[in-house]
Amino acid sequence: MGVDATTKLTPALSASAQAEYHDSGAVSAARVQGGSVTARADYQVAPFSVGAGIKAAYGDQQGVAAVVGVGYHRAPVDVDVTHSQPLGGGTLDPTTTVSARYALNEQVTLGVTDQLNWRTGNTAAITLDSRVGATNYAAAYDLPGSGGQGNRARFGVTTTLPVSDQLSAGLRGSATYDLGAAQGEVGAGADLTYKAEGLTAAAGTDVTAGGKGFGVVLRGGVSGQLSDQLTLTADGLVEFGAGKNGQRAALGYAYRGAAVNSLGSVRYVNGTLAGGAPELSSTLAAEYRQANWAVRGGLDTRTLLNDPGSFTIQGNVGGTYYFTDYFGLGAWGRALVQPSTGQSQYGMGLEASVRALPGTWLTAGYNPVGFSGLGNTYTRQGAYLRLDLTLDETLGGLGSAGQTDRP
Repeated sequence: MGVDATTKLTPALSASAQAEYHDSGAVSAARVQGGSVTARADYQVAPFSVGAGIKAAYGDQQGVAAVVGVGYHRAPVDVDVTHSQPLGGGTLDPTTTVSARYALNEQVTLGVTDQLNWRTGNTAAITLDSRVGATNYAAAYDLPGSGGQGNRARFGVTTTLPVSDQLSAGLRGSATYDLGAAQGEVGAGADLTYKAEGLTAAAGTDVTAGGKGFGVVLRGGVSGQLSDQLTLTADGLVEFGAGKNGQRAALGYAYRGAAVNSLGSVRYVNGTLAGGAPELSSTLAAEYRQANWAVRGGLDTRTLLNDPGSFTIQGNVGGTYYFTDYFGLGAWGRALVQPSTGQSQYGMGLEASVRALPGTWLTAGYNPVGFSGLGNTYTRQGAYLRLDLTLDETLGGLGSAGQTDRP
């Protein structure tokens, strides 16, 4: 899943931010879990564009990379070339992506994408996208890659149907065929979404049939705004069949006041969604901010339910003083403790933050001891870079950063 936000700073200059998270939910030996955030600025002199930014990744791939790109955009042709170059340590690979799209008419677009990983090889695909009314059609062929991947055909269709002023239904179908393995998979899904003032609720299902058998995913969630400052959420997911049997449930809240922000959640995962190790975890974070300074604190816990002695708790405190709307100095400290074993770990750091774009802060710091804790708080010993994004209704505001988008 991911989110993408773009704002115009001037008629020629735009800023964009993307955040992505993925979790394969497979058994622990093959589980792929992590995410990334990217922020970049693009300058357009029609029909050309040039952009630069930075990407930070965590999980299965970790590190910070510089991102540069050039493009050509004049109907019916769009061409983009983007390169991501890792900075310092981490596990990110240097990657170059070339994409070209040609609009055959107002409804149909032909595309070609080639992604070259300079360490592992390239992957390429030919795509055909069409929109007829409220229905989107997509067909693609993944070309055979140097690593043996690809040689696969994909087809998908999605549509959204209004049921009433508050209720809508989403329908989708897909088919995939691996020519090399001579195996196919088909899938279908449906969602119902209800939206009213201060309330959003959704429920849906996906079914698949393929080489691993018949699989089903059921999910639902609700989000309610109790006031202008407080929102509560709850969601759950169950998967079974096709070699999977997993459950996930979560409760959370978000509070945003004039001087205080806070987020909290409790999460339970089991079965294949937990890599075979059922887990109960919680997180709590809060920030108190004034015009030129902010202090933060947080508390995280994790317990592997098959191992009661695994209960682990992590606390953190930190603060930043902002000398201007674009520059701040800060410090943080973290402690990780496992009471049953008496093991503990401590980390600290000093850092400087620069506002590169609205809602985007680039932070450089130094950690003298290193820290590998819960969540995405991993920091190697020594110097590090971090990218902080604020994706909300204030993105794009050009007023005081202290009132809008400080991390």
